[in-house]
Amino acid sequence: MILRARVVIEHAERVTDGGAVVVRAGRVVRVARSTRAIERAATAGFGPVIDVGEGILSPGLVNAHAHLELGTFAGRMTDRTGFADWIAGVLVAHRASRAGDYERGVSAGVARSLASGTTSIGDIASTREGTRAARRGIRSVVYREVLDAWNPERTDAAMETLRRALPTRRTTREGISPHAPYTTSAELLARVAAVARRRSSNVTIHWSETEAETEWLARGSGPFADILPPSPKAHGLDLVERAGLLRRTTSLVHGNHPERGEPARIARARVSLVHCPGTHAFFDRAPFPWSAYRRAGVTLALGTDSLASNEDLDMRREMRLALQSFPALTPAEAFRMATTNAAIALGLGKIAGALRPGWSADLALFDAPSAAHRDAIQAVIQSSAPVESVWIGGRRVSI
Repeated sequence: MILRARVVIEHAERVTDGGAVVVRAGRVVRVARSTRAIERAATAGFGPVIDVGEGILSPGLVNAHAHLELGTFAGRMTDRTGFADWIAGVLVAHRASRAGDYERGVSAGVARSLASGTTSIGDIASTREGTRAARRGIRSVVYREVLDAWNPERTDAAMETLRRALPTRRTTREGISPHAPYTTSAELLARVAAVARRRSSNVTIHWSETEAETEWLARGSGPFADILPPSPKAHGLDLVERAGLLRRTTSLVHGNHPERGEPARIARARVSLVHCPGTHAFFDRAPFPWSAYRRAGVTLALGTDSLASNEDLDMRREMRLALQSFPALTPAEAFRMATTNAAIALGLGKIAGALRPGWSADLALFDAPSAAHRDAIQAVIQSSAPVESVWIGGRRVSI
């Protein structure tokens, strides 16, 4: 098929006025950038020209970090007195959950993501229900979460959850998430690394989210000293690297408190760093050190985190919050963080996040009839209405 729109965003660096996306077998063949090029594509047998109207045709947005199953707790975690209290609240809500809650959370999260133009998502599954839940209609990397709280008696049980690989489907693949260096022992990190290498699985790790975790890891003091065993007296990034997980198939999430030199180490290892502006605002945290990562050349991506610590799963809102927080950030950079860079973080580089020849035809049609093509990216970011249409692998998805 040939999808023609008033404006086509190919990627953050290229916007085409009056173009069309030529699709065959679920992949982008090319973007036709003129009426004559569109006519040639039609004559060459690439299918009918489908005029999608006055909207903006864009790569589907990519959410590099979510916990869809926690959507069942949306609006219930209102006490923001501290991260440890929030965790305690989640655990209380977890104990009170009923059969089907997590599956419903995943389903609702997928529906909301699609309706806001997200076509790919990196989703953490910490429960059996969340792992089993179908993520129909959206491209997903399902990261199974493991942790042992540095308790050797829990390490084997944590690894047992990874004994069988998740089946790979057309739009779903397996990932692994050792929760964080302060909740995942050095032995468990190393064993996860071995499984990830054997299965060619991407890994994501919460890292340096709070000062409390960095304090316990490095010095054995702080709030976590009362609930965790003796500290390894090591920085979290060092533990990740010693396990063999500081590599480009790993993404780190949050990174709010990097030590001196750590952004450069992350950049050299070609590790992606995922920032979640909505959750950052929810906890009223100190400014995210965006400029330090940017100067170091780190691949920065955006994610929503969960509805237990965010108001929405709309990546457009995450881009708006990022632009509000970092005056030097441009709309094109924010868009790249929510498309191409987020796809790289999920191991979906050259698959999703841009409309390039050979990449999957994952598209979203945003309603912005008055926006000039030079303002198309900004128009997408500022829009809040449900998208008109979504395609994943060239197939139109119901939203």
